[in-house]
Amino acid sequence: MNPKTDGTKLAPDAVWDAIEECGIDQVYGIPGAVTVRLYNALYERQDKFNVVLVRHEQTASTMAEGYGRVTGKPAIVLGQGPFIATNGGEAIIEAYLSGTPMIIILDASINNFSQHGVYQSGTGDYGSYDLRQMMSGMTKYVAYATTPKETVQGVQLAYKHAISGRPGPTCVIIKDPSALGEVDLETAPKVYSSDRYMNVSKTLAPKEEIEKAANLISKSKKPVIISGNGVHQSKTYDQLKQISEKIVAGVATSYRGKGTFSEAHPLGLGVMGLFPEPAANSLVAEADLLLVVGCRLGPSDTANENPALIDPTRQKIIQIDIEPRNVGWTFPVDVGLVGDASLILDQLEHALADLPANIRTERNNYISKKKQENNYFTDAESDSSDFPIRPERLLQEINRIVEPNAIIALDAGNNRVWTTHYYQVQDPGILLVPGGTAGMGWGPGAILGAKIAAPDRQCVSISGDGGFGLAIHSYITAVDENLPIVYIVMNDSALGMVTRGQGEKRIASEFRPTEYWKIAEAYGGTGYNITDPEQIKPTLQKALSENRPSVLDIKIDPNIDYLKLRAVDLVSYQYRAI
Repeated sequence: MNPKTDGTKLAPDAVWDAIEECGIDQVYGIPGAVTVRLYNALYERQDKFNVVLVRHEQTASTMAEGYGRVTGKPAIVLGQGPFIATNGGEAIIEAYLSGTPMIIILDASINNFSQHGVYQSGTGDYGSYDLRQMMSGMTKYVAYATTPKETVQGVQLAYKHAISGRPGPTCVIIKDPSALGEVDLETAPKVYSSDRYMNVSKTLAPKEEIEKAANLISKSKKPVIISGNGVHQSKTYDQLKQISEKIVAGVATSYRGKGTFSEAHPLGLGVMGLFPEPAANSLVAEADLLLVVGCRLGPSDTANENPALIDPTRQKIIQIDIEPRNVGWTFPVDVGLVGDASLILDQLEHALADLPANIRTERNNYISKKKQENNYFTDAESDSSDFPIRPERLLQEINRIVEPNAIIALDAGNNRVWTTHYYQVQDPGILLVPGGTAGMGWGPGAILGAKIAAPDRQCVSISGDGGFGLAIHSYITAVDENLPIVYIVMNDSALGMVTRGQGEKRIASEFRPTEYWKIAEAYGGTGYNITDPEQIKPTLQKALSENRPSVLDIKIDPNIDYLKLRAVDLVSYQYRAI
């Protein structure tokens, strides 16, 4: 930080210096009130920061979610307090529940009259709302800055907390313009370089616990690995693959863990739980040992804790997680390994002896047989020529056309159930799913951040017409920023998941038919109206090859019941998840 000759520095400059030292270069939001001062200070730093003006605060926070998931780095969400906290709240909560790093900077008041006839004040004083209380309920850490130095140090600590341990969103609240005044760099508490706050080593598991886990794995006959969202957070894809191949264990994933392991790999089993690839549930149910990596084993993962799937009285459980409270949260465990998943998997791999060739062959054959018996990623409707178009056919075409490393972002509703079930992940780390709150309108914004993070990769958003209509402002930002993203809208003119649950007595769940492809063109992008399944392949190929945002408006059959995917066959166990 370069101080003025009097040993002071304007807080906006000191804030951006600190953020730059952290290696952050993304800023998403809408200027307003006190935060305009921070935006103005970026004018001379446009070569250092990518500043995106969005059309709605929801887009800013969902963009930061997508960027954070792809890179593991936080982006800055910047804007006025009441609007970031409310409009942007959906993705902030999603980031909190899903462990995505993000830093939110917002203001609590726009002047010094917060106690006298307040205006746009979130100080919690009489007549105002309490912004600190709101943000404390959906972030890991909140700094409430009332002085310029507190603003700078709050940003530094927000970065530290955003990426330490289990990642998540953090927040800096600026009380009023005085918090962006001059920073005195000479007096205590001193302002130090931001990067030095992060000199913290990653944690290993104790040697004796590793040996205990390795001993259990060595004695098991039918081990299965369960991979969760924590593998995405730690980018532990290679280590997961190495240990699965060493012990020849199939890898089932949670819904949020989909994409942590290639589903085209011989050991890939797909998603387990309520909406499973049946092979995953079948092999998990028959396992004598479960190695759980970065998964909390929530209700959707365990088919509501169905003992036919997971039962600690008949299965050994080894659980790895960076958060101690997650270990043994749902089920008791035989060994709990707390620390960085990549390091612990390396420890385990080195502690395990190589398997004899005959056991390797036996396990590979067993997994292959179970996948064939359960029609792994095959469905008779995938080649359907029906119209309205069946989602199985749409997903089959997407499987065939997109590149293996394309990034796919899902939204809430039927679209994510169908895609989770029928889209076969080829390369790890390519699927972005809402699983914390699983709110509509998440995917169209998340794919923006993903495209900024990975400009050379194909990026596709899949949503229903309900979710896309809720977040259509995200598509406008794609046009504004010239981000060549393909938006696939599964359009059945309804809240599909709701209508299926209502049966014949439908209320507040059906929309007037909307031609989203026309809206896409009106906003300056390209729109395609798909009314025949034979149009999907050439149109998707064309859209992916063009260097501009596009919308594929797919008229989906509104009468297909997603509930059919909840019927789970566990070979010797038959049950229907509730």
